[in-house]
Amino acid sequence: MSERQIRILTIDDEENIRDSFRLYLEDFDYQVIEAKNGREGLELFAREKPDLVLCDLRMPEIDGLEVLSRIREQSPDTPIIVVSGTGVIGDAIEAVRRGAWNYLLKPIQDLSTLQHAIDQALERTRLIRENRAYQEHLEEEVISRTEDLQKAMADLSKTHQQIKLSEARYRSIYENLQDVYFEILPGGEIREVSPSITQISDYHCEDLIGTSIWQFYPRRDDRERLLEELQIHGFVSDYEIHLRDKGGRIVTCSINARLLPAEDGRPTIICGTLRDISERKLAEAHIERLAYYDALTDLPNRRLLIDRLERDLARARRHKHFGAMLFLDLDRFKNINDSLGHQIGDELLKEVARRLTSDLRLEDTVSRLGGDEFIMLLADMGDEPSTAATQTQAKAEQIQTRLSKPYKVLGHDLHITPSIGVAIFPTDDDPNEDSNDILRHADTAMYRAKDDGRDAIRFFLPSMQAAADQRLEIEKDLRFALQRNELKLYFQPQVDQNGRLVGAETLLRWIHPKKGFISPADFIPVAEATGLILPIGLWVLEASCRQIRLWSDQGLSIQHLAVNVSPRQFRQPDFIRQVYHVIERTGVDANQLGLELTEGMVIDNINDTIDKMQALKQLRVELSIDDFGTGYSSLAYLKRLPLDILKIDQSFVRDIETDDGDAAIVETIISMAHHLDLKVIAEGVETIFELDFLNQRGCEIYQGYYFSRPLPEKEFTCLLKSGQQLPLGES
Repeated sequence: MSERQIRILTIDDEENIRDSFRLYLEDFDYQVIEAKNGREGLELFAREKPDLVLCDLRMPEIDGLEVLSRIREQSPDTPIIVVSGTGVIGDAIEAVRRGAWNYLLKPIQDLSTLQHAIDQALERTRLIRENRAYQEHLEEEVISRTEDLQKAMADLSKTHQQIKLSEARYRSIYENLQDVYFEILPGGEIREVSPSITQISDYHCEDLIGTSIWQFYPRRDDRERLLEELQIHGFVSDYEIHLRDKGGRIVTCSINARLLPAEDGRPTIICGTLRDISERKLAEAHIERLAYYDALTDLPNRRLLIDRLERDLARARRHKHFGAMLFLDLDRFKNINDSLGHQIGDELLKEVARRLTSDLRLEDTVSRLGGDEFIMLLADMGDEPSTAATQTQAKAEQIQTRLSKPYKVLGHDLHITPSIGVAIFPTDDDPNEDSNDILRHADTAMYRAKDDGRDAIRFFLPSMQAAADQRLEIEKDLRFALQRNELKLYFQPQVDQNGRLVGAETLLRWIHPKKGFISPADFIPVAEATGLILPIGLWVLEASCRQIRLWSDQGLSIQHLAVNVSPRQFRQPDFIRQVYHVIERTGVDANQLGLELTEGMVIDNINDTIDKMQALKQLRVELSIDDFGTGYSSLAYLKRLPLDILKIDQSFVRDIETDDGDAAIVETIISMAHHLDLKVIAEGVETIFELDFLNQRGCEIYQGYYFSRPLPEKEFTCLLKSGQQLPLGES
């Protein structure tokens, strides 16, 4: 008969997430049960008794944290993996506190990560249940053997014939006991020991009777404590000791013993049973390892980190010194993982862990939170905040240098840098500061290091927290911006050398009902970091295509409407399929649609980029490189790309009148584009000098405030209808 099919309950209010999990997990022969909210999830859990639960945090009716608490009350051994769109550290910590076994961020780009987490959770559940069953079995066996012994002893008071029968029965039990029965004198002389001692120690019972038990009990202080316990209480229960067997191996054992005082000429003796618990200890150690250590790097995980952080914080306050937390994130690690595969990524993470722990002090801790995030916890860095900051800065710079050295991983030469956020604790002006606050402060400082260009070290300042709070507020509002119709498309005209309107760039604007206009510079990075850029980017693409179709139906012609594509959006495995379906649904002429990519996005994984760009060209979509010249500008890759347009970044255009270097760069870009048979669009044209300079060098198309600011749909449509020629003369 085949094993019962594993049942997994997914609780998520997003149908597409549930569908993706079900389709993926059913391929691995899991039975998937689905619930669209917390209330339905709890009802299904009570009725179906699943083996594992995948649960979102943000859900209607009953949120994920309440679901975690209730499931934990009903079934503590059922593993729960949180799969949430929120990357807030506090949410993750609270989820673990309420019983989550793992915490994954969605959308999950590589569902093998989910499969790995499920396998790990199911394995841990199996070990817990096997260990419990094993202990229950042993306890039942001891009870059974004890009852038999008691019965045999009671029979000794009967007639001589009954005594002989009882002795025979006792001997049979005695000789077949799995545990070892023993009798010793308080001085340690062995008076009796059952044959099962051979299974534990390789000694035969006849070799041991009359010898001292203490020769097999190497730790004198343990011996003395055992005798003291027997003298005080008269018995010991499940007392752990370490015996040395015939070959010198140390065996972990458990003793249940009782002190029988002298009586009727009989000396005082200690009698009891001895059990080998080596396998049980190994199982317990394995379970503890799963619970407190990261499976990939063998570093302490988040749960153990929080325990040690609370310990260090208490010591720092008690001894009036300062500790430090370093929050490390590996810059562009995802690019390596996506382009070279998870095996390379995993080996790189292991090497990073080795470098972080290479000269670690005993009192310090290195932990892996997950993904490419590591924590270094440094205890006692000085008695003054300035001293602690100086020593921590030196340590952070040492770590930065060490992690930035080249890596050789499975034949690949790799280079990676860390962004490091630092929080010194305790904070003098916050006596209520706890471990969650310190972790949040270090996380905030790390994001500042990212925002400041990566490969940087930043210390936490209160102003950073204010910025982080503002970022969180933007994230909360942005999650509802689409459904509340707060996002709008604006269009910045693009004109040719004769001033004719030939195209436009689509620009996203957010008009908040209470806060008014929110700058793209504020909300686009948040959308990228949280994954919200994926639904937003898809909406922009579809809305742009519908607008092209609407203009076409009105008899208005636009040669080219450019839509910016984010790196995260472009790297989706099904990005080409998404573009194809949008073109199909909207019925747009694909020749009128342009997609703008950044240099950094293109070069991160050049082979994948070329494959996708060639697929887009087959759909007849126009392709351009945005902000050209600010990144990796290289003919080596430029010649390989199926491009149509180069866009000169406005930072070069802005300074061509005052900076000979920028003027030379602009001329070079225009000349290079012509040699490659590419069109050129200059961004940020604001003066007649800039326009004349570009025109004389052969630039064909321009956009910028000299011609027009970005316009909302109605105003841009009016401009299209008017056929107005935009100014090319003096401003």
